[in-house]
Amino acid sequence: MSNEEKRLILKLDLSILIFGCLSFFTKYLDQQSITNAYVSGMKEELGMYGDQLNYITATFWASYCTFMIPACYFLTHYPANRVLPALEIGWGLSTFGLAWARNVETLYAMRFFTGVFECCSFTGTIYIIGSWYKPGEIGRRVALFFIASPLGTMFAGYLQAAAYTNLNQVHGIAGWRWLFIVDAIITLAIAAFGFFVFPDVPTRKKPRFITEEEHTLARKRIQGLVAPPQLHLSRDIFKRVFSRWHWYLFVLQWTLMDQNFLPGAQPFSLYLKAKSNIYSVVQINTIPTIVTAVSIVVAFFCGIVADKTGRFWLPAIAVTFPVLAGMILLVAWDVGESGRLAGFILTGFEAACSPLTMGWASVVMAGDAEERAVVTASMNAIGQAITAGTQVVQYPASRAPNFRGGFISVLATTVGQFGTLLAILFLSNRDRKRQRTTLSSEQEVTVDDNVALDKTLEAVP
Repeated sequence: MSNEEKRLILKLDLSILIFGCLSFFTKYLDQQSITNAYVSGMKEELGMYGDQLNYITATFWASYCTFMIPACYFLTHYPANRVLPALEIGWGLSTFGLAWARNVETLYAMRFFTGVFECCSFTGTIYIIGSWYKPGEIGRRVALFFIASPLGTMFAGYLQAAAYTNLNQVHGIAGWRWLFIVDAIITLAIAAFGFFVFPDVPTRKKPRFITEEEHTLARKRIQGLVAPPQLHLSRDIFKRVFSRWHWYLFVLQWTLMDQNFLPGAQPFSLYLKAKSNIYSVVQINTIPTIVTAVSIVVAFFCGIVADKTGRFWLPAIAVTFPVLAGMILLVAWDVGESGRLAGFILTGFEAACSPLTMGWASVVMAGDAEERAVVTASMNAIGQAITAGTQVVQYPASRAPNFRGGFISVLATTVGQFGTLLAILFLSNRDRKRQRTTLSSEQEVTVDDNVALDKTLEAVP
Protein backbone atom coordinates (compact mmCIF):
# COMPACT_ATOMS: atom_id res chain seq x y z
CA MET A 1 0.00 0.00 0.00
CA SER A 2 1.38 3.40 -1.01
CA ASN A 3 1.95 6.24 1.43
CA GLU A 4 -0.77 8.24 -0.35
CA GLU A 5 -3.30 5.46 0.22
CA LYS A 6 -2.28 5.07 3.87
CA ARG A 7 -2.73 8.80 4.40
CA LEU A 8 -6.16 8.65 2.74
CA ILE A 9 -7.31 5.74 4.92
CA LEU A 10 -6.14 7.56 8.03
CA LYS A 11 -8.18 10.61 7.05
CA LEU A 12 -11.23 8.43 6.37
CA ASP A 13 -10.84 6.71 9.74
CA LEU A 14 -10.54 10.03 11.56
CA SER A 15 -13.68 11.40 9.95
CA ILE A 16 -16.01 8.43 9.48
CA LEU A 17 -15.11 6.43 12.57
CA ILE A 18 -14.75 9.29 15.04
CA PHE A 19 -18.16 10.78 14.31
CA GLY A 20 -19.74 7.37 13.64
CA CYS A 21 -18.52 5.98 16.96
CA LEU A 22 -19.44 9.11 18.91
CA SER A 23 -22.90 9.14 17.31
CA PHE A 24 -23.47 5.46 18.07
CA PHE A 25 -22.15 6.08 21.58
CA THR A 26 -24.77 8.77 22.23
CA LYS A 27 -27.47 6.62 20.64
CA TYR A 28 -26.93 3.88 23.22
CA LEU A 29 -26.22 6.36 25.97
CA ASP A 30 -29.70 7.81 25.43
CA GLN A 31 -31.29 4.37 25.06
CA GLN A 32 -29.77 2.95 28.24
CA SER A 33 -30.51 6.07 30.25
CA ILE A 34 -34.24 5.32 30.41
CA THR A 35 -33.48 2.08 32.27
CA ASN A 36 -30.89 3.73 34.52
CA ALA A 37 -33.35 6.52 35.35
CA TYR A 38 -36.08 3.95 36.08
CA VAL A 39 -33.98 2.15 38.69
CA SER A 40 -32.74 5.45 40.15
CA GLY A 41 -35.94 7.19 41.20
CA MET A 42 -37.97 7.88 38.05
CA LYS A 43 -40.32 4.98 38.73
CA GLU A 44 -41.24 6.29 42.16
CA GLU A 45 -41.40 10.01 41.23
CA LEU A 46 -43.68 9.50 38.23
CA GLY A 47 -45.73 6.77 39.85
CA MET A 48 -44.87 4.12 37.27
CA TYR A 49 -46.27 0.66 37.87
CA GLY A 50 -46.55 -2.78 36.31
CA ASP A 51 -44.88 -3.19 32.93
CA GLN A 52 -44.91 0.46 31.86
CA LEU A 53 -41.14 0.48 31.34
CA ASN A 54 -41.55 -2.36 28.84
CA TYR A 55 -44.30 -0.49 26.98
CA ILE A 56 -42.21 2.69 26.84
CA THR A 57 -39.33 0.63 25.42
CA ALA A 58 -41.71 -0.96 22.89
CA THR A 59 -42.93 2.51 21.84
CA PHE A 60 -39.36 3.56 21.10
CA TRP A 61 -38.65 0.47 19.02
CA ALA A 62 -41.97 0.70 17.19
CA SER A 63 -41.20 4.20 15.87
CA TYR A 64 -37.54 3.30 15.29
CA CYS A 65 -38.39 0.32 13.10
CA THR A 66 -41.34 1.93 11.32
CA PHE A 67 -39.33 4.88 10.06
CA MET A 68 -36.01 3.09 9.45
CA ILE A 69 -36.41 1.89 5.86
CA PRO A 70 -38.11 5.12 4.63
CA ALA A 71 -35.33 7.11 6.32
CA CYS A 72 -32.63 5.00 4.66
CA TYR A 73 -34.30 5.58 1.29
CA PHE A 74 -34.29 9.30 2.11
CA LEU A 75 -30.59 8.99 2.89
CA THR A 76 -29.86 7.84 -0.69
CA HIS A 77 -31.34 11.09 -2.04
CA TYR A 78 -29.73 13.63 0.28
CA PRO A 79 -26.20 14.10 1.66
CA ALA A 80 -25.51 11.74 4.55
CA ASN A 81 -23.14 14.29 6.08
CA ARG A 82 -26.13 16.58 6.59
CA VAL A 83 -28.92 14.09 7.26
CA LEU A 84 -27.27 12.06 10.04
CA PRO A 85 -26.06 15.01 12.19
CA ALA A 86 -29.46 16.72 11.74
CA LEU A 87 -31.26 13.62 12.99
CA GLU A 88 -28.90 13.48 15.96
CA ILE A 89 -29.96 17.00 16.93
CA GLY A 90 -33.53 15.71 16.91
CA TRP A 91 -32.91 12.88 19.32
CA GLY A 92 -30.78 15.11 21.52
CA LEU A 93 -33.73 17.49 21.93
CA SER A 94 -36.19 14.66 22.61
CA THR A 95 -33.80 13.27 25.23
CA PHE A 96 -33.65 16.72 26.81
CA GLY A 97 -37.46 16.67 26.95
CA LEU A 98 -37.35 13.57 29.16
CA ALA A 99 -35.66 15.60 31.89
CA TRP A 100 -38.82 17.65 32.35
CA ALA A 101 -41.38 14.83 32.24
CA ARG A 102 -44.14 15.18 34.84
CA ASN A 103 -46.11 12.11 33.84
CA VAL A 104 -45.74 8.80 32.04
CA GLU A 105 -47.47 10.12 28.91
CA THR A 106 -44.57 12.53 28.32
CA LEU A 107 -42.16 9.61 28.50
CA TYR A 108 -44.12 7.80 25.80
CA ALA A 109 -44.11 10.89 23.53
CA MET A 110 -40.42 11.67 23.96
CA ARG A 111 -39.33 8.07 23.43
CA PHE A 112 -41.49 7.88 20.30
CA PHE A 113 -39.71 10.90 18.78
CA THR A 114 -36.32 9.62 19.92
CA GLY A 115 -37.01 6.43 17.93
CA VAL A 116 -37.98 8.46 14.85
CA PHE A 117 -34.77 10.51 14.92
CA GLU A 118 -32.45 7.58 15.73
CA CYS A 119 -33.90 5.28 13.07
CA CYS A 120 -31.16 5.47 10.41
CA SER A 121 -28.14 6.42 12.52
CA PHE A 122 -26.95 2.82 12.62
CA THR A 123 -27.66 1.70 9.05
CA GLY A 124 -26.63 5.09 7.65
CA THR A 125 -23.17 4.88 9.18
CA ILE A 126 -22.74 1.26 8.08
CA TYR A 127 -23.76 2.33 4.57
CA ILE A 128 -21.05 5.01 4.55
CA ILE A 129 -18.41 2.61 5.89
CA GLY A 130 -19.30 0.08 3.19
CA SER A 131 -19.05 2.78 0.52
CA TRP A 132 -15.50 4.01 1.30
CA TYR A 133 -13.57 0.89 2.33
CA LYS A 134 -12.42 -2.29 0.61
CA PRO A 135 -14.00 -5.58 1.81
CA GLY A 136 -10.81 -6.55 3.68
CA GLU A 137 -10.85 -3.26 5.59
CA ILE A 138 -14.44 -3.42 6.81
CA GLY A 139 -14.32 -6.02 9.63
CA ARG A 140 -12.23 -4.20 12.22
CA ARG A 141 -13.80 -0.83 11.39
CA VAL A 142 -17.32 -2.14 11.85
CA ALA A 143 -16.10 -3.72 15.10
CA LEU A 144 -14.75 -0.36 16.28
CA PHE A 145 -18.06 1.25 15.34
CA PHE A 146 -20.02 -1.34 17.31
CA ILE A 147 -17.80 -0.98 20.36
CA ALA A 148 -19.31 2.49 20.76
CA SER A 149 -22.62 0.79 21.60
CA PRO A 150 -21.49 -0.99 24.79
CA LEU A 151 -19.35 2.04 25.64
CA GLY A 152 -22.49 4.18 25.58
CA THR A 153 -24.34 1.64 27.69
CA MET A 154 -21.44 1.45 30.15
CA PHE A 155 -21.02 5.21 30.37
CA ALA A 156 -24.76 5.62 31.03
CA GLY A 157 -24.42 3.45 34.12
CA TYR A 158 -21.51 5.41 35.52
CA LEU A 159 -23.10 8.72 34.53
CA GLN A 160 -26.31 7.87 36.36
CA ALA A 161 -24.36 6.73 39.42
CA ALA A 162 -22.46 10.04 39.38
CA ALA A 163 -25.63 12.08 38.82
CA TYR A 164 -27.41 10.28 41.65
CA THR A 165 -24.47 10.80 44.00
CA ASN A 166 -23.41 14.36 43.08
CA LEU A 167 -26.30 16.12 41.33
CA ASN A 168 -29.39 14.74 43.04
CA GLN A 169 -31.56 17.72 44.08
CA VAL A 170 -29.06 20.29 42.81
CA HIS A 171 -31.28 23.28 41.90
CA GLY A 172 -34.18 21.12 43.04
CA ILE A 173 -33.72 18.64 40.14
CA ALA A 174 -33.64 14.89 40.80
CA GLY A 175 -30.54 12.90 39.85
CA TRP A 176 -32.34 10.89 37.17
CA ARG A 177 -33.43 14.14 35.47
CA TRP A 178 -29.83 15.41 35.46
CA LEU A 179 -28.89 12.23 33.58
CA PHE A 180 -31.09 13.24 30.63
CA ILE A 181 -29.83 16.84 30.73
CA VAL A 182 -26.19 15.75 30.54
CA ASP A 183 -27.04 13.19 27.83
CA ALA A 184 -28.67 15.89 25.71
CA ILE A 185 -25.69 18.25 26.04
CA ILE A 186 -23.28 15.50 24.93
CA THR A 187 -25.55 14.49 22.03
CA LEU A 188 -26.01 18.01 20.68
CA ALA A 189 -22.27 18.73 20.84
CA ILE A 190 -21.45 15.57 18.85
CA ALA A 191 -24.15 16.40 16.28
CA ALA A 192 -22.57 19.81 15.69
CA PHE A 193 -19.18 18.11 15.28
CA GLY A 194 -20.64 15.78 12.63
CA PHE A 195 -21.57 18.64 10.30
CA PHE A 196 -17.87 19.46 9.93
CA VAL A 197 -16.17 16.06 9.68
CA PHE A 198 -18.56 13.36 8.43
CA PRO A 199 -18.37 12.61 4.66
CA ASP A 200 -21.07 11.73 2.15
CA VAL A 201 -20.72 8.76 -0.24
CA PRO A 202 -17.68 8.92 -2.61
CA THR A 203 -19.77 9.57 -5.73
CA ARG A 204 -21.07 12.89 -4.45
CA LYS A 205 -19.26 16.05 -3.39
CA LYS A 206 -15.65 15.79 -2.22
CA PRO A 207 -15.34 15.82 1.59
CA ARG A 208 -13.65 18.93 2.92
CA PHE A 209 -10.85 17.02 4.65
CA ILE A 210 -9.35 15.37 1.54
CA THR A 211 -7.81 16.78 -1.63
CA GLU A 212 -9.09 16.29 -5.19
CA GLU A 213 -6.29 13.78 -5.82
CA GLU A 214 -7.23 11.82 -2.69
CA HIS A 215 -10.89 11.86 -3.69
CA THR A 216 -9.96 10.39 -7.07
CA LEU A 217 -7.78 7.77 -5.35
CA ALA A 218 -10.62 6.91 -2.94
CA ARG A 219 -12.97 6.16 -5.82
CA LYS A 220 -10.32 4.32 -7.81
CA ARG A 221 -9.20 2.00 -4.97
CA ILE A 222 -12.70 0.56 -4.46
CA GLN A 223 -13.55 0.31 -8.16
CA GLY A 224 -14.53 -3.26 -9.00
CA LEU A 225 -14.54 -4.23 -5.30
CA VAL A 226 -17.42 -2.15 -3.98
CA ALA A 227 -20.37 -1.16 -6.13
CA PRO A 228 -20.75 2.62 -6.34
CA PRO A 229 -23.59 3.78 -4.05
CA GLN A 230 -26.47 4.65 -6.36
CA LEU A 231 -28.38 7.81 -5.61
CA HIS A 232 -31.78 6.13 -6.00
CA LEU A 233 -33.29 2.67 -5.76
CA SER A 234 -33.84 1.00 -9.13
CA ARG A 235 -37.13 -0.62 -10.01
CA ASP A 236 -35.81 -4.17 -9.92
CA ILE A 237 -34.15 -3.86 -6.50
CA PHE A 238 -36.81 -5.81 -4.61
CA LYS A 239 -36.78 -8.56 -7.21
CA ARG A 240 -33.02 -8.88 -6.74
CA VAL A 241 -33.28 -8.75 -2.95
CA PHE A 242 -36.01 -11.36 -2.57
CA SER A 243 -34.65 -13.74 -5.20
CA ARG A 244 -31.38 -14.17 -3.29
CA TRP A 245 -30.73 -15.84 0.04
CA HIS A 246 -28.98 -12.82 1.60
CA TRP A 247 -32.11 -11.04 2.84
CA TYR A 248 -33.66 -14.13 4.42
CA LEU A 249 -30.64 -15.47 6.30
CA PHE A 250 -29.06 -12.20 7.36
CA VAL A 251 -32.40 -10.89 8.65
CA LEU A 252 -32.95 -14.17 10.49
CA GLN A 253 -29.45 -14.09 12.01
CA TRP A 254 -29.89 -10.47 13.11
CA THR A 255 -33.29 -11.28 14.67
CA LEU A 256 -31.86 -14.20 16.64
CA MET A 257 -28.92 -12.05 17.71
CA ASP A 258 -31.24 -9.28 18.95
CA GLN A 259 -33.04 -11.85 21.07
CA ASN A 260 -29.76 -13.15 22.49
CA PHE A 261 -28.69 -9.62 23.46
CA LEU A 262 -31.64 -9.00 25.74
CA PRO A 263 -30.82 -10.79 29.03
CA GLY A 264 -27.66 -8.77 29.70
CA ALA A 265 -29.41 -5.44 29.13
CA GLN A 266 -32.64 -4.22 30.75
CA PRO A 267 -33.51 -7.58 32.41
CA PHE A 268 -30.16 -7.53 34.26
CA SER A 269 -30.89 -4.06 35.67
CA LEU A 270 -34.40 -5.16 36.68
CA TYR A 271 -32.95 -8.26 38.34
CA LEU A 272 -30.60 -6.13 40.44
CA LYS A 273 -33.32 -3.61 41.35
CA ALA A 274 -35.55 -6.47 42.53
CA LYS A 275 -32.76 -7.35 44.96
CA SER A 276 -32.41 -3.86 46.45
CA ASN A 277 -31.79 -5.49 49.82
CA ILE A 278 -28.48 -6.71 48.39
CA TYR A 279 -27.51 -4.00 45.88
CA SER A 280 -27.40 -0.21 46.29
CA VAL A 281 -28.60 2.25 43.63
CA VAL A 282 -24.99 2.87 42.57
CA GLN A 283 -24.36 -0.89 42.26
CA ILE A 284 -27.57 -1.37 40.28
CA ASN A 285 -26.25 1.16 37.75
CA THR A 286 -22.64 -0.01 37.63
CA ILE A 287 -22.70 -3.82 37.87
CA PRO A 288 -24.29 -4.21 34.39
CA THR A 289 -21.31 -2.34 32.95
CA ILE A 290 -19.33 -5.56 33.42
CA VAL A 291 -21.42 -7.02 30.58
CA THR A 292 -20.53 -4.07 28.36
CA ALA A 293 -16.84 -4.35 29.25
CA VAL A 294 -16.92 -7.98 28.11
CA SER A 295 -18.70 -6.87 24.92
CA ILE A 296 -16.05 -4.28 24.09
CA VAL A 297 -13.07 -6.60 24.49
CA VAL A 298 -14.65 -9.53 22.66
CA ALA A 299 -16.03 -7.43 19.77
CA PHE A 300 -12.70 -5.72 19.15
CA PHE A 301 -10.73 -8.98 19.24
CA CYS A 302 -13.21 -10.74 16.94
CA GLY A 303 -13.09 -7.86 14.44
CA ILE A 304 -9.32 -8.23 14.17
CA VAL A 305 -9.61 -12.00 13.72
CA ALA A 306 -12.24 -11.56 10.99
CA ASP A 307 -10.08 -9.07 9.07
CA LYS A 308 -6.91 -11.15 9.40
CA THR A 309 -8.51 -14.46 8.38
CA GLY A 310 -11.41 -13.27 6.21
CA ARG A 311 -13.57 -15.76 8.16
CA PHE A 312 -16.40 -13.92 9.87
CA TRP A 313 -18.06 -17.22 10.77
CA LEU A 314 -15.21 -18.49 12.94
CA PRO A 315 -15.35 -15.92 15.79
CA ALA A 316 -19.16 -15.70 15.44
CA ILE A 317 -19.55 -19.39 16.24
CA ALA A 318 -16.87 -19.24 18.96
CA VAL A 319 -18.62 -16.47 20.93
CA THR A 320 -21.97 -18.26 20.78
CA PHE A 321 -20.71 -20.99 23.13
CA PRO A 322 -20.26 -18.77 26.23
CA VAL A 323 -23.66 -17.19 25.53
CA LEU A 324 -25.14 -20.68 25.52
CA ALA A 325 -23.43 -21.44 28.84
CA GLY A 326 -24.80 -18.23 30.35
CA MET A 327 -28.36 -19.01 29.28
CA ILE A 328 -28.10 -22.52 30.73
CA LEU A 329 -27.16 -20.96 34.09
CA LEU A 330 -30.10 -18.55 33.97
CA VAL A 331 -32.59 -21.25 32.99
CA ALA A 332 -31.31 -23.50 35.79
CA TRP A 333 -31.62 -20.48 38.17
CA ASP A 334 -30.80 -22.37 41.39
CA VAL A 335 -27.07 -21.84 40.91
CA GLY A 336 -26.52 -19.24 43.64
CA GLU A 337 -26.18 -15.47 43.32
CA SER A 338 -22.71 -15.73 41.76
CA GLY A 339 -23.93 -18.26 39.20
CA ARG A 340 -26.81 -16.01 38.12
CA LEU A 341 -24.53 -12.98 37.84
CA ALA A 342 -22.15 -15.08 35.72
CA GLY A 343 -25.07 -16.08 33.50
CA PHE A 344 -25.98 -12.46 32.80
CA ILE A 345 -22.36 -11.44 32.24
CA LEU A 346 -21.64 -14.28 29.78
CA THR A 347 -24.35 -12.93 27.48
CA GLY A 348 -21.98 -10.01 26.81
CA PHE A 349 -20.12 -12.26 24.35
CA GLU A 350 -23.10 -11.94 22.00
CA ALA A 351 -22.13 -8.33 21.24
CA ALA A 352 -19.36 -9.56 18.93
CA CYS A 353 -22.00 -11.01 16.59
CA SER A 354 -23.23 -7.53 15.65
CA PRO A 355 -20.09 -6.30 13.86
CA LEU A 356 -19.34 -9.79 12.59
CA THR A 357 -22.78 -10.22 11.03
CA MET A 358 -22.91 -6.71 9.60
CA GLY A 359 -19.34 -6.91 8.31
CA TRP A 360 -20.05 -10.31 6.77
CA ALA A 361 -23.19 -8.97 5.07
CA SER A 362 -21.27 -5.95 3.72
CA VAL A 363 -18.59 -8.18 2.21
CA VAL A 364 -21.01 -10.74 0.76
CA MET A 365 -23.09 -7.98 -0.90
CA ALA A 366 -20.16 -5.71 -1.81
CA GLY A 367 -21.06 -5.96 -5.49
CA ASP A 368 -24.58 -4.54 -5.11
CA ALA A 369 -24.83 -1.31 -3.10
CA GLU A 370 -28.62 -1.10 -3.44
CA GLU A 371 -29.12 -4.61 -2.11
CA ARG A 372 -26.67 -3.90 0.70
CA ALA A 373 -28.62 -0.80 1.75
CA VAL A 374 -31.99 -2.58 1.72
CA VAL A 375 -30.78 -5.75 3.44
CA THR A 376 -28.87 -4.00 6.23
CA ALA A 377 -31.81 -1.69 6.89
CA SER A 378 -34.17 -4.68 6.93
CA MET A 379 -31.92 -6.57 9.32
CA ASN A 380 -32.04 -3.81 11.87
CA ALA A 381 -35.69 -2.85 11.34
CA ILE A 382 -37.15 -6.34 11.44
CA GLY A 383 -34.88 -7.61 14.20
CA GLN A 384 -35.66 -4.66 16.46
CA ALA A 385 -39.37 -4.71 15.60
CA ILE A 386 -39.66 -8.32 16.71
CA THR A 387 -37.62 -7.58 19.83
CA ALA A 388 -39.89 -4.62 20.66
CA GLY A 389 -42.83 -7.00 20.88
CA THR A 390 -41.19 -10.01 22.46
CA GLN A 391 -39.43 -8.11 25.29
CA VAL A 392 -42.82 -7.14 26.74
CA VAL A 393 -43.76 -10.81 27.03
CA GLN A 394 -40.32 -12.21 27.84
CA TYR A 395 -39.13 -9.70 30.44
CA PRO A 396 -42.11 -7.88 32.02
CA ALA A 397 -40.79 -5.62 34.79
CA SER A 398 -43.45 -6.92 37.15
CA ARG A 399 -41.96 -10.44 37.07
CA ALA A 400 -38.42 -9.50 38.12
CA PRO A 401 -36.09 -11.05 39.13
CA ASN A 402 -36.78 -14.42 37.45
CA PHE A 403 -37.77 -14.11 33.78
CA ARG A 404 -37.89 -17.84 33.21
CA GLY A 405 -39.94 -17.73 30.00
CA GLY A 406 -37.57 -15.19 28.47
CA PHE A 407 -34.49 -17.18 29.49
CA ILE A 408 -35.86 -20.38 27.94
CA SER A 409 -36.72 -18.62 24.66
CA VAL A 410 -33.23 -17.09 24.42
CA LEU A 411 -31.68 -20.48 25.11
CA ALA A 412 -33.58 -21.73 22.04
CA THR A 413 -32.57 -18.77 19.84
CA THR A 414 -28.93 -19.20 20.89
CA VAL A 415 -29.02 -22.78 19.65
CA GLY A 416 -30.74 -21.55 16.47
CA GLN A 417 -27.92 -19.07 15.89
CA PHE A 418 -25.47 -21.94 15.33
CA GLY A 419 -27.63 -23.23 12.49
CA THR A 420 -28.06 -19.82 10.85
CA LEU A 421 -24.33 -19.07 10.90
CA LEU A 422 -23.52 -22.43 9.32
CA ALA A 423 -26.18 -21.88 6.63
CA ILE A 424 -24.71 -18.46 5.73
CA LEU A 425 -21.24 -20.00 5.62
CA PHE A 426 -22.37 -22.79 3.29
CA LEU A 427 -24.24 -20.51 0.87
CA SER A 428 -21.58 -17.79 0.77
CA ASN A 429 -18.90 -20.41 0.01
CA ARG A 430 -21.12 -21.90 -2.70
CA ASP A 431 -21.59 -18.47 -4.33
CA ARG A 432 -17.86 -17.78 -4.15
CA LYS A 433 -17.07 -21.07 -5.90
CA ARG A 434 -19.64 -20.31 -8.61
CA GLN A 435 -18.12 -16.87 -9.18
CA ARG A 436 -14.65 -18.38 -9.50
CA THR A 437 -15.92 -20.99 -11.97
CA THR A 438 -17.69 -18.33 -14.05
CA LEU A 439 -14.62 -16.08 -14.04
CA SER A 440 -12.38 -18.98 -15.00
CA SER A 441 -14.70 -19.95 -17.87
CA GLU A 442 -14.75 -16.36 -19.16
CA GLN A 443 -10.96 -16.21 -19.06
CA GLU A 444 -10.73 -19.50 -20.99
CA VAL A 445 -13.12 -18.19 -23.63
CA THR A 446 -11.05 -15.02 -23.95
CA VAL A 447 -7.84 -17.04 -24.37
CA ASP A 448 -9.45 -19.31 -26.98
CA ASP A 449 -10.72 -16.29 -28.92
CA ASN A 450 -7.26 -14.73 -28.89
CA VAL A 451 -5.67 -17.97 -30.10
CA ALA A 452 -8.21 -18.27 -32.91
CA LEU A 453 -7.58 -14.66 -33.91
CA ASP A 454 -3.80 -15.26 -34.00
CA LYS A 455 -4.26 -18.29 -36.23
CA THR A 456 -6.53 -16.34 -38.57
CA LEU A 457 -3.98 -13.57 -38.86
CA GLU A 458 -1.21 -16.07 -39.55
CA ALA A 459 -3.28 -17.61 -42.35
CA VAL A 460 -3.74 -14.27 -44.07
CA PRO A 461 -1.07 -13.99 -46.84
